[in-house]
Amino acid sequence: SHKQGTNMTVHIAFTKKSSNAKVGKIPVTTSSKATCPTSCPMLENGCYASAGFHTNLHWNKVTSGERGTPLAGLCETIRKLPEGQVWRHNVAGDLMGDRETINGPALWALAHANTGRRGFTYTHYKPEGANLEAIEGANRVGFTVNISANSPSEAIAIQLRTTAPVVTIVPSDYWATGNKVGDIVRCPAEYRDEVTCASCQLCQRAERTVVVGFTVHGTQAKQADVIARG
Repeated sequence: SHKQGTNMTVHIAFTKKSSNAKVGKIPVTTSSKATCPTSCPMLENGCYASAGFHTNLHWNKVTSGERGTPLAGLCETIRKLPEGQVWRHNVAGDLMGDRETINGPALWALAHANTGRRGFTYTHYKPEGANLEAIEGANRVGFTVNISANSPSEAIAIQLRTTAPVVTIVPSDYWATGNKVGDIVRCPAEYRDEVTCASCQLCQRAERTVVVGFTVHGTQAKQADVIARG
C-alpha cells in the first residue's frame, strides 16, 4: 500500500558526521523508504540512494525499524545541536507524509526543532496545494526545504510559482551543450574537489534566486538521464 508506514512507524536515523566525501563532515539523517512520494519518477528507477550499496544497506535497516527513531527522537537530537549548526535532512528518504501529501504537523515539528540551527533538505512531493503551503512555511521559519524538479524546464516553471528554493537534475551533457534554461547553476561540489555541502551551503540558502543543478551520475545515470531530458 502506498499509504503504509506514513506517520507512527516511520523511522529516521541520525548520523553525527557524514562519511560522504561530497557532503562533508556535517550531521545527516536518513528516513524510511516509506517516506518517498509516489510522484518521484526515480522511485525504483534511477534513485541514487538505492543504487549505492552501503547507503541502501543502511536505508533498508532504517526502513525496517532496525535503526533510527520516530520523529520525536530526531527532534530531540536536533534541538541539542550547537547554535548555527548546518545539517542535512535525508541523504535518503523524503519528508513524512502519506506518499502523496506531506504531513504538515510533522514538518512543522522538525522545523521548530531546527530553530537556531541551519537544517536543509530536498523533497520530491508535488509542490501544490497543502504540500506547497507546508514547504513554504518551513522555509519561512528557517528550515530550508528545496523542491526537487526532474528537468531544467520543470525547475524554472516551479520557480515561477513559489518562494521556496528549487533544485533539479540535469542531463549528463547539459553544461557542455550551451543549451541552458533559465538561471541554473551547477552544484560546486561536482567540479571542485575541495567543495562539500558543509563548505558550500548553497542549498541551505532558502532566499537564493538560482536553481541548483545536479548532473545525473552513477550506476543509475541512464534512467535518470531519460527523466532529466523530460
